[in-house]
Amino acid sequence: MKKIAVVISRYGKEINGGAELHARNVAEHLNEKYDVTVLTSCENDDSQTQGVYYLKGNDKINDVKILRFESQQKDKTNENKTFRYLHKNSIFRRERFSLPNFIKLAVKKIKYRSKKNFDRIFEDWIETQGAYTPDLITYIKKNQNNYDTFIFFLYYHYTTYTGINEVANKSILVPIAHDDPALCLISFDKVFASARFIMYNSLSEKEWVEKLHPVAKNAISDIVGVGCERPRISLASEEQPKINFPYFVYIGRIHESKGCSTMFEYFKYYKQQYNNDIKLVLIGKNFMGQVDNSEDIIYTGFISEQKKYHYLQNAIALIIPSPYESLSIVTLEAMAMGKPVLANGHCDILKKHIELSHAGYFYYNKKEFCEALYKLATLNEKEKEAMAQNGISYVEGNYDWKVVIGKYIKVIENIGKS
Repeated sequence: MKKIAVVISRYGKEINGGAELHARNVAEHLNEKYDVTVLTSCENDDSQTQGVYYLKGNDKINDVKILRFESQQKDKTNENKTFRYLHKNSIFRRERFSLPNFIKLAVKKIKYRSKKNFDRIFEDWIETQGAYTPDLITYIKKNQNNYDTFIFFLYYHYTTYTGINEVANKSILVPIAHDDPALCLISFDKVFASARFIMYNSLSEKEWVEKLHPVAKNAISDIVGVGCERPRISLASEEQPKINFPYFVYIGRIHESKGCSTMFEYFKYYKQQYNNDIKLVLIGKNFMGQVDNSEDIIYTGFISEQKKYHYLQNAIALIIPSPYESLSIVTLEAMAMGKPVLANGHCDILKKHIELSHAGYFYYNKKEFCEALYKLATLNEKEKEAMAQNGISYVEGNYDWKVVIGKYIKVIENIGKS
């Protein structure tokens, strides 16, 4: 039986969304055919505390073996300032010489100093991305011959950037890249150049990556995505949350980068325009400090997957305000459950989900957000059923686990032959 290593910065049941859930789903499905081990840290989120949540060493979740390594704390005080330098420098280094911009390039060359200095600064910055686990990288170096394939999740995390080059000839990269500033950093050429195979979530993601990192074209790639099944809810009546009001629901990290501040602003405006009893329920870990846990906005914190699905099943619709997504598993889960989705139209992936499924709406501004909420809240039963069936059909037709895992198996079985 082939041995597969799944490498990701953080991994656990307590992380019920994003790349971590994506990796867990893939690991658990592959474990039905292969001997899978997840190589990860002892952390469970990306908070500033970088605290140890899980014990170092061997662990197991849903029959998948896990090997956890301690992470070291890194000073993130100047992280944003450093990123701005790296981003501007990367854009400068991509510019082509021409007479009109000769002076501009000359000035920038002096300002941004040498490539050697840039590389040193980038190496320091990448250690603040995800869990900083040098022992995990040492383990990969020493044990690379014990595994047939290494699957790396998240192109911009330390574990991927530092580890994939060590096992390039038998590596699969699942970049989960967004159309955001981090993808512009020229140093990530190293990651995409090292990957033997690249599994993209969408055609848009592939186009973004190959435009900014042409070396990625040298890897064999496929549009794979992730599978999605209709969640099964089995909560006892006494465990079910007591819900006696209509509501929209947001599920995921409560973070500025996820568009949450704008969502709060827009929802408050919606309540001013439409004086009704509808509320907004927030589910997930809070990374924004104080959340307005008011009469109209209710924060549950982190809850079990079963309770999450219960809230989703009883919601009017799911709201996804993020401007950057590579797939959005929770969007697919909502559609699989027959729930409509209201998505940020500035995110190309989310917009395409809505356009292809006809299972919700997208918005670009406050006015459109409020109008869409009103439409969703006033759908008649026939309209609700049509939208529900649209979403279910979309997920079943495009995100079947057998198809997704079949693509992984094809690559794993051929990785040593080509």
